[in-house]
Amino acid sequence: MKDILIKEYNNIVPLKKAYKQPSNTINFNFIDGPFVEILGPNPQECIVRFKDLKKNKVVHEAEIANNMWTRANLKYCIDWYIEILEKHTNQVIFTHQFDPKGKRVYIHLDSASIGDTLAWFPYVEEFRKKWDCKVVTSTFHNDWFESKYPHLEFVTPGSEVSDIYAMYSIGWFYNDKTVDKDRIPIDFKRYSLQQTASEILNLNYIEVKPLIKYPNTPSLIQEDYVVIAPHASSHAKYWNHPGGWQTIINYLNDKGYKVVILTQESATDDWHNSKLGGPLHNIIDKTGDFPLQSRMVDIKHAKAFIGVGSGLSWVSWALNTPTIMISGFSYPYTEFQDCERIFPKNPKTCSGCFNREWLNPGDWEWCPEHKDTPRQFECTKSITPDMVIKSLQKVLDIY
Repeated sequence: MKDILIKEYNNIVPLKKAYKQPSNTINFNFIDGPFVEILGPNPQECIVRFKDLKKNKVVHEAEIANNMWTRANLKYCIDWYIEILEKHTNQVIFTHQFDPKGKRVYIHLDSASIGDTLAWFPYVEEFRKKWDCKVVTSTFHNDWFESKYPHLEFVTPGSEVSDIYAMYSIGWFYNDKTVDKDRIPIDFKRYSLQQTASEILNLNYIEVKPLIKYPNTPSLIQEDYVVIAPHASSHAKYWNHPGGWQTIINYLNDKGYKVVILTQESATDDWHNSKLGGPLHNIIDKTGDFPLQSRMVDIKHAKAFIGVGSGLSWVSWALNTPTIMISGFSYPYTEFQDCERIFPKNPKTCSGCFNREWLNPGDWEWCPEHKDTPRQFECTKSITPDMVIKSLQKVLDIY
């Protein structure tokens, strides 16, 4: 047996092939910004460039060797082009242009607020349609959207999502009191709320309403009615014209409309009522802690909705109920455009502080330029009931 093995070994003809050095592997993705790593045993020094094709500029360049990685700081969607060169020869050894078609992309909404969610979510679907990709998404209100967007994969916030080509978070991101320009390319307070999503996802901006699930049940209120939602999270958001809300209620009652008040704050809450000029009379009281789905039914069947800068105004807009929006602390471009927007007429009236200043959420009486002066909240004090009535007449076709 030994002789046979020696004979066979001696009969082997060696193949005259050069030794092939093991190659390295290049991994890349666009998870929280473009990322490249070079893995493998082959010593290799490379120059990695991340280019913004739209601006025709190199955003980030780094020198790395095998078993090292690099990434650009910008975490929002860009028309990226990755180029890797061998350092000593300047030879291009790898390129890749951003293209998520057919790939998995994870998009997360960073805010749980009603208005932010309704404003931003439609752009998740717009991203999917633009790139024909498989979008995984998470919001704090998935149940509003799941049945309406069958092409999206919904997961709960914080879930582990695997095998993704890119990932984006939509939100208002700060570095102390300045905009985090690594996470969003615009000063978001100077643009409409929806543009937060369109800019982060690199989409053309046009107002898009979300499809939302609400109970398909008839209204429990038989008469024609108008919904009012006068409360908000800051006094600056209120309509602060003395007696304004009661004047509107009286007008609508005289025209044959019931008025339904929807707020979490109780109608018997003296402190909150003091912000409305006192208790409101001749209303259908639906205040208190009701599920949002119940609120949607009341708003959907209303002939009109009158609100301030709060989440219920966004619900009305999304449900296509004729919406009257009263706000002076934010400029008219800030919220949605499909509404009757009532804003101070006099250009000398102080307004739009929300878009110019940093809101202090811990200061209920926040009014950055005129707090504790006769001009505090003059923006909405200057909005008269006649201005609201004119919008009501237009929306309800009553004169």
